[in-house]
Amino acid sequence: MLIRGTVGICALAAGSAVVADHVDHFRLKDLNAGSRLEITTADRVFRAELLDPNTGETQMTASWDGVMFTEPRTVYLLGATQGRQPNAGGLMLVKMHEVQSGMGMELGVGSMEEKNRMVTGPVQAIQVERD
Repeated sequence: MLIRGTVGICALAAGSAVVADHVDHFRLKDLNAGSRLEITTADRVFRAELLDPNTGETQMTASWDGVMFTEPRTVYLLGATQGRQPNAGGLMLVKMHEVQSGMGMELGVGSMEEKNRMVTGPVQAIQVERD
């Protein structure tokens, strides 16, 4: 605890305050490179640092228990998706370059190629840290 408190005091003294917001959605174009994200779904916690807001490229880790995380890897945040909609002729709702609570995240794992895409369960919580 003392070390954590000391680091916080040093960061404040150096003038580099980090602001964390709990939000229900975000658009990549509204974030800067270096923004940090924590996105919680029903079964995983994802932590990412945004490298390129134009492509959604991040360095992302994942955890099933919120404690032990995978090694960082390149993942592209492609958008928010909601399952096939009967009232839309069976089409899927996709919000490109956004992440939104209640919707799954579409990710490109390692590349943006269709074969490397996955959709998470619905997002439950989003935290965005900006410098």
